[in-house]
Amino acid sequence: MKLNKAWVLLILLIGFTFGCDDKFEEINTNPNAVTEIDDEYLFANAVLLTLRGDNNKQVQFPFASQYAHVYCGQSTTIYIDRFYDNFTNHEYDYLFKTFYYGPIRHIQEVLRMTEPGGENENEVRHAMAEVVSIMNFVQLADAFGSIPYSDGGVGQEGYLYPKFDSVEDIYKDALQKLGNVVPILSSADAAMGYPGADPFYNNDLDKWARFANSLRLRLAMRIRFADENTANGIIKECMALPLIEENDHNVENKNQDSDIDEFRNPIFIHYGYWKWKMSEFLVDLLDANGDPRLFEFAKPNEQGNYVGLPNGLSDTELSKWKMSEVSDPGEKLVGKAASIYYMSAAEVWLLRAEAALFGITDGDANTMYQTAIQKSMTQWGVVDSVAQDYVASNPVATLSGSREEQFRQISTQLWISVLPNTMEGWTNIRRTGYPILPKRTAPAFDLGVTEGKLPTRCRYPASEVNINNKNYLDALNEQGPDDITTPLWWDVRN
Repeated sequence: MKLNKAWVLLILLIGFTFGCDDKFEEINTNPNAVTEIDDEYLFANAVLLTLRGDNNKQVQFPFASQYAHVYCGQSTTIYIDRFYDNFTNHEYDYLFKTFYYGPIRHIQEVLRMTEPGGENENEVRHAMAEVVSIMNFVQLADAFGSIPYSDGGVGQEGYLYPKFDSVEDIYKDALQKLGNVVPILSSADAAMGYPGADPFYNNDLDKWARFANSLRLRLAMRIRFADENTANGIIKECMALPLIEENDHNVENKNQDSDIDEFRNPIFIHYGYWKWKMSEFLVDLLDANGDPRLFEFAKPNEQGNYVGLPNGLSDTELSKWKMSEVSDPGEKLVGKAASIYYMSAAEVWLLRAEAALFGITDGDANTMYQTAIQKSMTQWGVVDSVAQDYVASNPVATLSGSREEQFRQISTQLWISVLPNTMEGWTNIRRTGYPILPKRTAPAFDLGVTEGKLPTRCRYPASEVNINNKNYLDALNEQGPDDITTPLWWDVRN
């Protein structure tokens, strides 16, 4: 009888187990859990991370802003300002990865979902996502050089050891893609875009088309010294289509004077930690030109004066400075409500002036140059009458001299106009050679590993060297040594 009871219990147990298996998935599924992420959420998140994420904060400071001679760091970041390169284990690694882990990962998924045959196929959304993807990949390539591009950000598709694409290939592919998306966005039905999920333009596709075309112009101008034939044809195409012309076309992330992280300027906390100072080079240049933007960019010191700190000072020289006498960045750059800009009307007008100056396109370069200065001043809160008077009376606001001297004027104004996007400031110096930075000499300055010359790129992180070594070595074979003095493909003027 005991044996029979044991069999009955075993049979009941087996039956109960199989019954549980049949209901296991149903019982253990959270009815409130998200099983699929909508591409609207991914798109909006990618857009916000592009301007607000750790990737943007890290590339702007400590790297680009000091290389562009806009800010001077303190504490450990000062060694970047002194042109050292021993940051492969943290700073370079963090900069490299935050692009891929942040906006690139999200926007590549949007591209996959909205492509032809994708589960959310949508030509307009795909075009908008292409623009955001290019924003991030190009900025990363401008920092490092060759990077995983065609295989980048798609690890979930099995590309665990992505190959590196050359800067030339990245730029030419980006230019082609932007050329394809501009007509799509120009004629699109807004309902096909991202109504309610577009932090840039609130789904205004005319502005998106202008931005895509302006970004294409920026990239074409950047490569024109390396590949004139390709660049000039594209520049002419861009000029024939609407561009960013007014400040309400600017690519801007507006922030609020709030204690809530999601609403305020993310640079506010970053600055609160690092407490960088204004560069003497920027402050003195604006002051010498009587430029009213100085009062928007910097705060006066305790004596009411605007004083910058020279970049790259040695320890001995730095010890002679009292930091309370050096100007801090202004609220419009680092305050809670400060906007973050990726592209502005002023930059586009200056690119147009450069194209006209060199005879690539028609138009009066000086008129475009003056329009740019006025747009920039208005963008930063300078009243119209002051901006108009500056343009009308200040010699700096009129192109003069040889073509090279006029190019220097345009390039210097472009370096100013791209603030707070100091990555573009550093890139502008590398591309054009202007503004001409002060020469560093020992012992007053620390010359780093470059003999005092401006770095042209960042080194690859140690994680990439160790984990993706074959593709890393292939990149070096194509690009050159993994040094901060190896120029990028488009950086040929110097």
